[in-house]
Amino acid sequence: MMRLALFGDLHFFDNKFVQGNEELLRAKECFYEKYLQKLFEIEADLHISLGDLTHMGTEAEFENVYQYICSSGVSFRQVLGNHDAYELPKTKLQSLIDQPLNDVFETSEALFVFVDSTREMDPQDYSGHLNPEQLEWLEAQMLVSPSKPILVFAHHPLYNTTTGSLDEKMHIDPTIDMRAILQKRQGNCFYFNGHNHVHSIVKEGQWNFIQTAAGLCHPSIRIVEIDKSEVRTRIVAIEDEELVRAAQVLYEKLPLYHRPLNAYGQNADRDQIMMF
Repeated sequence: MMRLALFGDLHFFDNKFVQGNEELLRAKECFYEKYLQKLFEIEADLHISLGDLTHMGTEAEFENVYQYICSSGVSFRQVLGNHDAYELPKTKLQSLIDQPLNDVFETSEALFVFVDSTREMDPQDYSGHLNPEQLEWLEAQMLVSPSKPILVFAHHPLYNTTTGSLDEKMHIDPTIDMRAILQKRQGNCFYFNGHNHVHSIVKEGQWNFIQTAAGLCHPSIRIVEIDKSEVRTRIVAIEDEELVRAAQVLYEKLPLYHRPLNAYGQNADRDQIMMF
């Protein structure tokens, strides 16, 4: 069996971003230290960030959050989110995270595909986008090891799938026919995304679209277990009172943060298990 620990939009920010705001600085210190500690205490073969690991995509933000990650000793992967790509060119981002921005690997359990759905240094358009070379590459992955489950990880949802994906810029550009590519794959198919800050699961044909909430909206971690051809997912809510209070302060007051309507604390369905 293989176990993954997934988390949504972390939005780790540099102290300079809220310089002088002692309330937000205290909340930041409490929330991120406790949340990352809880996250990395979970035993998993791989910990995965579904994008927006950082808030403004600065070098300092990446360096500081990766200090937590590297000191934990866990196996870690991330896809870029739109916030991660605001400040720096992607060549620099790739060197900072030391991972390919588009990547694939295979285990005895499944095929894992990591897709960069972000635009480069364009804070005005935070919708998802893939270029023709990426689409050609992704289509090729649909034909690899067809008997195994496929797990695709990207920041943005497909249009008209999970909660919020009909809202403006809260999806991959619908003129890009992602469905035509994904439909080339049969069997057990799973697409994991963040971006919209709330938990949501939608099934469409052979594909299961699984969206993970932002930690500031719902402090939680998604567990995914792959056992032969069976895939299970559940949400583990974090109930540390200080962490929850700090998350609420950041949710309500952090500038440039997406706040879905009535999202705070939503979907606190602790240990709900979905089987596919």
